Amino acid sequence: MKLNKSFTHFLAVLLLVTACNSESGNNKNSIVETSDTALIAPELIFDKLVGTWQNEDGKSFERWTKNLDNTFNSVAFSIKNADTSWNEQAQIYPENNQWVFENTVKGQNDGKSVKFLSSILNETTVQFSNPAHDFPTDINYTITDANTINAFIIGPNNKGGKDTISFNYSRVKQ
Repeated sequence: MKLNKSFTHFLAVLLLVTACNSESGNNKNSIVETSDTALIAPELIFDKLVGTWQNEDGKSFERWTKNLDNTFNSVAFSIKNADTSWNEQAQIYPENNQWVFENTVKGQNDGKSVKFLSSILNETTVQFSNPAHDFPTDINYTITDANTINAFIIGPNNKGGKDTISFNYSRVKQ
């Protein structure tokens, strides 16, 4: 029986992915299905976040780093005169076939971290959601180009609606 080269290539890739996944049940490089049903390697969007980003206010920054285990860390900070103050720390890591954004915000949640689960994940956008959290319930990062991130948080307001707070970042350093 003769197999088509494309089909043979597909089978080889499928076997390779299957073999890699069976070696470690917690393979952080595995391909997963996202909420928009596209199959992607999810770390690609996170890789694009790596670097230092400056908010359009000129005083607020986020610095993203990639760890050796393919997880990611972020620190948000502000600079006023010669003083730098830490505002927030976050980690992104896989857990139970989803990506988790776990962050700790200075002066909130009694110093405890809060977990948000990936609800949208593709090559340019990631959104994390936690409907049980008071505010925000959603955290979104969209990479518009190699040097621009449009981020926003969404959550309920006291009028029964939702508020959106935008954070527009430009790359300072990769």
